[in-house]
Amino acid sequence: MKKVKVLMLAALAFFSKSQAQNYLNYNASNAHSHNDYMQEIPFWEAYYANFGSIEADVFLVKDQLWVAHTEKELSPDRTLENLYLDPISKQIKLNKGNIYPDTKKKLQLLIDIKLDYKTSLNALIKTLKKYPEITGNNGIKIVITGGRPEPSDFKNYPSYLYFDGDLDKNYTSDELKRIGLFSADLPQLVKWNGKGIPRDEETDKIKKAVEKAHAQQKSIRFYGAPDFTNAWVNLMDLGVDYINTDHIPDLKKFMNTIPKNFYKNTKEYSTYSPTYKTDGISKKVKNVILLIPDGTSLPQYYAAFTANKGKLNVFNMKATGLSKTNSSNAYITDSAPGSTAFATGVKTKNTFVGVDGAGKALAQIPDIIAEKGMVSGLISTGDITDATPADFYAHSDNRNNSEPILKDFVNSKTKILIGGPTSGLSQENRQKIKDAKIDLFEDLKSVNKINNRTLVIDPLASKRITDGRGNWLADAFDLTLNDLKENKKGFFMMVEASQTDGGGHSNNLEQLVTELLDFDEVVGKAMKFADENKETLVIVVGDHETGGLTLLDGSLKDGWVFGNFSTNDHTSIPASVFAYGPNSKEFTGLFENTEIFNKILQAYGIRK
Repeated sequence: MKKVKVLMLAALAFFSKSQAQNYLNYNASNAHSHNDYMQEIPFWEAYYANFGSIEADVFLVKDQLWVAHTEKELSPDRTLENLYLDPISKQIKLNKGNIYPDTKKKLQLLIDIKLDYKTSLNALIKTLKKYPEITGNNGIKIVITGGRPEPSDFKNYPSYLYFDGDLDKNYTSDELKRIGLFSADLPQLVKWNGKGIPRDEETDKIKKAVEKAHAQQKSIRFYGAPDFTNAWVNLMDLGVDYINTDHIPDLKKFMNTIPKNFYKNTKEYSTYSPTYKTDGISKKVKNVILLIPDGTSLPQYYAAFTANKGKLNVFNMKATGLSKTNSSNAYITDSAPGSTAFATGVKTKNTFVGVDGAGKALAQIPDIIAEKGMVSGLISTGDITDATPADFYAHSDNRNNSEPILKDFVNSKTKILIGGPTSGLSQENRQKIKDAKIDLFEDLKSVNKINNRTLVIDPLASKRITDGRGNWLADAFDLTLNDLKENKKGFFMMVEASQTDGGGHSNNLEQLVTELLDFDEVVGKAMKFADENKETLVIVVGDHETGGLTLLDGSLKDGWVFGNFSTNDHTSIPASVFAYGPNSKEFTGLFENTEIFNKILQAYGIRK
């Protein structure tokens, strides 16, 4: 028996230690609505947020338990019955004996006795006799805090009543059975204000309190704890079971989005080791590879860097800068003007593709360099007529006009266009593509070698990496590079990771990170080619940031990251710029996104 107890304690200690890095253990059931009666809608707001614990302070007035924070706020229409017991009873009946529709969910009602506990508890027991559906329900735990009897008197109260435990007391095994949870005053334990992380000695104090509760197979909460995101993260990291809050909507959203905000990498890869032999030298280049991770800036890169255990090809580039992303008519751009700036050197309006603010067609890099005998290839993991690839070959005042946008590809000087399906592939466009002697493929694997102008529309391109896209992007890069590099006068290649942006829009950290890691492996391929070729400039830049990502926690050692998004749309945060190869030093500092275009032409030795 003693051996079993030791093993149980060891398992609990291991659980609390491993839990510190597993935020996925937490959901709204771990949320405690502190002073719930002060909410605009007591009980119901926390209940519909699926909170696991709700607190009510009570005063005994005329044989009734009235709910209030202080005696000055007492009101006869705010009783424990009408604010809590009646609604709980109603929901149990509605859910056929369960407090929540989900039979696995339970509710803890923490009743804080503010005056003489003996008379108050007697009144509570008398009141609860009217609610057998509550007192006999395994899904409801009524816990008494505040004024409480001595542990030796627990046995004198009905078995449906539990009591808030004191970590400084030692309980017998029978007394411990009546402990509902342990509560502790955090400000008395540590001086940590919730910002940053607690000092080491404070962390140790909190951990010991948590471990002591867990060793007794009980949950723990800290009252008086700081109540905002960083504090919640740290308390969860330390294994605290119930997170106190006065901000129900905020904690609800935070808890509910944990599964999408946490990611642990399962596919670590090694990065390419650059030679840096031609990096930063002033030399005219023959080739430029522009890599665009849509919707990406420094937070996204660092999330991917963390997930890959401190390795990222793009971070091996020494030349770094910042690109201002605003469009001509908005502080926050969309992708259309974002990459039109890269392709043409002109800022234009939101939704405008390859045209200026008046709708006039602009000269794009593929057409400009074609006059010098150079060739171009465009790749995207999204719709081939989507904004970013279209910005390099089409001209439209509406990025959603897929059919005319694809028609523009026929007339452009771009040799290769590879990406995902589009509604723009009408029968008319199919005929125009055929008449222009453009080879059309609807599967990348079916293309053994590129001979003519080529259009590949592959459904696999639009799949997420987590849905089985595999090495599609790397294969498309290799196929395109193997053709373009044969052109002796040089080439331009644009590669877009479209679905990094999707991860930001959907606030899905797993999608964002896995897409960015897939993209970064292609960055390594580009850097390797630049080292071998010695006349190639590689540029990595996002067209804008999406999601307002912040990183709350992570482990460079173990490859996991925990973040939070502030929006499901684009932001005005400047995009990070990275460059490698000849003339890479020109991409440092803060500059307008249009400078990407100008610096590319300068690297080619072309004057616009």
